Amino acid sequence: MTPEQPAPVPGAPLEPSATERSSGAALRGPAVAGTGRTLGLITAGVVLAVAAVIIVVGVIAATQDNARIDRMKARGVPVSITVADCIGNLGGSGSNGAGYTCRGDYAVAGTTYHEVIGGTSAFTDPGTALAGVADPAQPSTVIVAHAVATSETSSTAYVILGLLSLVWLALVGLWIRALRRPTVPAPARAPSGSPQER
Repeated sequence: MTPEQPAPVPGAPLEPSATERSSGAALRGPAVAGTGRTLGLITAGVVLAVAAVIIVVGVIAATQDNARIDRMKARGVPVSITVADCIGNLGGSGSNGAGYTCRGDYAVAGTTYHEVIGGTSAFTDPGTALAGVADPAQPSTVIVAHAVATSETSSTAYVILGLLSLVWLALVGLWIRALRRPTVPAPARAPSGSPQER
């Protein structure tokens, strides 16, 4: 025991040495850094998985829309729709009108349907008869005849989804690289009063 060091008080807890404090900091530092990196990678993986589901659902929806247009133009069932009612729609601000949603009655193969009339957003007096086309695969879907005649399949949705897919693939590549990158331990800070600071 050197003259500079005070004598230990009997019964008092002993303070850890500078070496012990340094070792403890070294053990705690990398663990915290590794945990944060793991949580970040898990979060990124979940976001990428959700984005993949959205892209797949978008492709399916675009394919079904185009298939329905082709099907209704080629094999649609002509029907006479009797307008039952029209309800006004509100815009995003809630103060502006955004057209009308009309429902009507029509019959396909002896079955009467009461459904939303697609292809029109203008107010139509109840009781008005409209020429419509019902989807042969799903008779509960009906669109006014002139809207079916002027509709065309579109590839715009596929272009947008294709660009999103490329971005998604690039992000997945970065995520995989981050997974393979080894964790670099953070340098331990020397405790105050250690020989390294003198």
